[in-house]
Amino acid sequence: MTLLAFLKVHPKVAQAILRHSQISMTLDIYTQVVDDDQREAAAMLADLLEDPLIG
Repeated sequence: MTLLAFLKVHPKVAQAILRHSQISMTLDIYTQVVDDDQREAAAMLADLLEDPLIG
């Protein structure tokens, strides 16, 4: 779920994917807050790994 949250997938869509009967389970247990700084750092890492000189 954290990856889905990182990708900005709506929680109700994630709930359906994970087959949780209660949205509270999806949100309370599986979601970690991903802030803009973390999102930017992950994007920079992905760019680095896609660099043909490095990857």
